[in-house]
Amino acid sequence: MGQLSESFQRVSMTTTVSRYLFCLLVAGFTIHVSGMLFITDGSRGTTISNLTLFLPALILLLIGREWRDPLLSRQYIPMLALLVFTVLVALLNKGSIIKGSEQFKAALYIMLYLGAIHWMVSRDVMEKVLNLLFVIAAAAAFASIAYHLVMVDSHYLLSGDRLFKLGYENYADFQNPIVAALFYGVFGVYGVHQLLIRRYSCAVTLVFCLGVLSLSLYMYCTLSRGVWLGYGAAIGASVLLHNDSRSRKWLAVSAGVLLLAVILLSPVLLEQKVRGLSLRDVIWSEWLARLGDFWLIGAGAGKSFDICIANAQCFKQAHNLYLQFFYEYGIVGAILLLGMIGAVFVRSLNRGLRASPLGTVGFPLFLFALLTALFDYHTVMNRPGVYWLVFWLPIGLILSNGSRAHVKSQQATSA
Repeated sequence: MGQLSESFQRVSMTTTVSRYLFCLLVAGFTIHVSGMLFITDGSRGTTISNLTLFLPALILLLIGREWRDPLLSRQYIPMLALLVFTVLVALLNKGSIIKGSEQFKAALYIMLYLGAIHWMVSRDVMEKVLNLLFVIAAAAAFASIAYHLVMVDSHYLLSGDRLFKLGYENYADFQNPIVAALFYGVFGVYGVHQLLIRRYSCAVTLVFCLGVLSLSLYMYCTLSRGVWLGYGAAIGASVLLHNDSRSRKWLAVSAGVLLLAVILLSPVLLEQKVRGLSLRDVIWSEWLARLGDFWLIGAGAGKSFDICIANAQCFKQAHNLYLQFFYEYGIVGAILLLGMIGAVFVRSLNRGLRASPLGTVGFPLFLFALLTALFDYHTVMNRPGVYWLVFWLPIGLILSNGSRAHVKSQQATSA
């Protein structure tokens, strides 16, 4: 009896510790994402994220099978294979800039990031977290636009300047308009999805409408055309995915607002035609010309794709996630990346996995990530940040589909 009592106490203590760690993890994920707006010291933000998100996730991964087993299930195998391969390249490819230990740390962090998403989805917390983050992001977008209209230029929307920061102190300063557009684009797509599938009260619906409008207007102000493309395609896909009278109503409203915006902002929009591909075509042509040098084993993990055009403009990356990944990890790495993307994409279209509250949001967010990867970001193996939010968040949501039912069945069995 004594051994049984001690065993019960250990299980009870583990359950209590797990509960507190999970609560800390939820707060940590919220702080991590919102901290991209409000934590201006990068090292401080990293420390906070490590202590409140990644450390609790690591402990949960180690102390209980109910936390660990879902991440070893079949749908995660392509992602695990990709991460293991990147570590091997960092260890074995002499051209790698990143050490094997550093690459292992990045792979572990990605695993913990996806684990945190899975656990929040399976316990019906993720939607609440994303709703809160949507409101925070929308408020930051609105404040940024308002600040620039009032304090910088009352005609800012027609000035042709590219917006990427709040303007006050260093808050919500992404230092690059494309990065800013990617961050706000994620929440714009999420907000449209929620309006399509949720029947909120009039007050909440108004908040979401104003939020989507603020986020969309901010993205216009970044003049990031690749993000515009991904944003429009993701919203269109979300409408098609929920093809009913409600989605058609929102589509009609959106089309009307878009037409009005195009008319009012046409001078700036027409100016974007002269920018062309912003030298991306030259960079991609050079990538193709060098293909024979790296196609088999890759140039090495973290290796920069250096190119100078007319000895005036120099770049250190291929301005395309797929080309940059191929350059660093070779043909096998490219196949593993595309294989993982294909597996996740097919899973996102599985009708049988759409019963959970976030069962359909992964598809438009993933489409947004895939299209913007063609033009606007080049790595997803770096430190946690905006690129992770764009790429790994939808992957985590899609791979977590069906986990809610799995947890309930486990609880019923244990009861």
